[in-house]
Amino acid sequence: MGWLAQAWTGVGGVRAGWRVGAFLVLVVVLVFAWVFVTPRGFVLGLMSDGRLGPGFIVFNELAVLVPVAAATAVMTWAEGRSFFSCGLGGARPLRRLLGGAGWGLALIGGLILLLVATGHASLVWGGLGAQSVVWYALAWGAASLLTGLAEELALRGYLLQTLERGLGFWPALVITSVMFGALHMSNTGEGVIGIVAAGMGGAIMALGVRGTGALWWSIGLHSAWDYTENFLAGTPDSGQICVGTLLRLTPHGVSWLSGGATGPEGSIFALALLAAALALAVRAFAHPPAPAV
Repeated sequence: MGWLAQAWTGVGGVRAGWRVGAFLVLVVVLVFAWVFVTPRGFVLGLMSDGRLGPGFIVFNELAVLVPVAAATAVMTWAEGRSFFSCGLGGARPLRRLLGGAGWGLALIGGLILLLVATGHASLVWGGLGAQSVVWYALAWGAASLLTGLAEELALRGYLLQTLERGLGFWPALVITSVMFGALHMSNTGEGVIGIVAAGMGGAIMALGVRGTGALWWSIGLHSAWDYTENFLAGTPDSGQICVGTLLRLTPHGVSWLSGGATGPEGSIFALALLAAALALAVRAFAHPPAPAV
């Protein structure tokens, strides 16, 4: 039975592949349990005439965050580590969060302005009154921050960390980025360009974790990207329209240039901008931070 022990354990204990498998099984089981106990009518009631609102996003992301956080807690407890060791520690979290948000705003904001400047989209006022602007600004802010936290912890927390231990950073980056892109395939209205763009964005955020040693920068980028799309610009979101937006973006022309129903990330311009951002991220974050002295 020596071969079985060798397959199960390595120099560092239980092999990374088994740990990743256990983590994913826990997440899937807990997500299905969440879905099973949630009345379908309640979930549909959070949508406004089929449009996405911050309430629906919050509930949807809690269905990711709670199972992922629970699975992370179980796995880190079994390994004798702190829950916060999976990217939620580190120095200057607010500064890193805001730094990532600046990247996210610059990327998606630049893409939207490029689409408008080239005539592939137009922006108009979303029609909100003063009180509604304040309410939706805060509500979408909370929903976007929760999205960033849930999805970054899911893919670039314990999962990225454990894959890196077993395979090295670059294979771990590729695997988690492909997973991030593939998860977008379930979105109604998603296109091939949008899926590739999501994978490239996942690689940038994985590099952010590598270079800063924590999730905060990547959470900031992810949150700001979603906030700008869903509230500030009111863009299509994988075939769905958001309610309560400051502006409203309408795509014009062929979808591979305008993004169409997918949103700006469905445009070929998105791939060009993300490729440039990925090159910058490799330059800035390819090496882990120096240990504190």
